[in-house]
Amino acid sequence: MPSSTNGGSNPELLPDTARVPFSLSMLGWALNEEASIEGYIERAGTLLSGLTSDYELILLDDGSTDRTWAIATQCQRTRPWLKVYRNDRNRGSGFNTKRAISLATKDYVFWQTVDWAYDIRYLARALNDLQVVDVLQGVRVDTTTARGMVAHRSDNAYKGLVSVVNYRLVRTLFRLPLDDYQNVTVYPRALIQSVRLETESAFTNPECLLKTWWRGAVFKQVPVPFVKRQQGRGKGTRPRVILASIRDIVYWWVQWMVLGRRADRGRGRVER
Repeated sequence: MPSSTNGGSNPELLPDTARVPFSLSMLGWALNEEASIEGYIERAGTLLSGLTSDYELILLDDGSTDRTWAIATQCQRTRPWLKVYRNDRNRGSGFNTKRAISLATKDYVFWQTVDWAYDIRYLARALNDLQVVDVLQGVRVDTTTARGMVAHRSDNAYKGLVSVVNYRLVRTLFRLPLDDYQNVTVYPRALIQSVRLETESAFTNPECLLKTWWRGAVFKQVPVPFVKRQQGRGKGTRPRVILASIRDIVYWWVQWMVLGRRADRGRGRVER
C-alpha cells in the first residue's frame, strides 16, 4: 500500500497526496529561459522528492543563447538527480519529447513545461491509479467556450483558439476519444520507449497518445488546470510551429489512417 506523504508541508503537492511505490522520470526542455530555469529545477525537486525516493529530472537545453545552460549545469553540481543535456541547435518540442523519452531511466515518465503551465499537483495525487491503469492523461476542463479558451486553456485568446482548432482537427481525423492531447501525460517508460515516434512537431504529443492507444493501453483522464505564464515568453504558437504541426497531422492521417501504414491496430480504453 502507498504511504501517505506530508503533502500539507510540500507546496508542490496537495495535502491528500500519497507517495508511490515506483520511480519517476520528469522531462523538460528550455529555450532561453534564464529567468525561469532555476526555479523550475527547484520545483521539480520538491515535487519529485515528495512522491518517491527514486527520481530524476531529464532537462534539455534546446539551443539557448542566454545563460540557461550555465544556470542548469551549475544546479546539476549539487543535484545528482538532475541530468542536463544540450541540443546542437534549436530543435523544437517534438524533437525534445522524443529525445527526453529516450534518455529516461525510471519506471514512469511525464513532462512539465519550464513555465510550469499545468497544475500537476492533481496528476501527482492520481499517480497510484497507475496500479490499475496504464496511462494517466491530464485534461483541461471548460475550454471550448470563448471565455474558457482564455481562462483555462492558454495564455490569451489567440493561443486558446490555436489549441482548440488543433484538438478538433486531431479528434476528427484520428477519433482518439480523449479530452485533451496537449497536456501532461504519465506513461510507463517501457511502453512509451517501445513505440517508434515518427514526428518532430507539436503533433508528437498526440502521436504518443495514438500509438499507445493502438497498443491497447488503458487510460484514465485527470483534470489538470492550465496555469498562465508569469515570466518569459512561450514559443509554441509561432506560425512556423503551427504550420509544421498541421502538415504532420494531415500527412500522418493519410499514412496511418487512410493507407493503414502503422505497426499496431489495437484499441485502447478510457477508464471512467
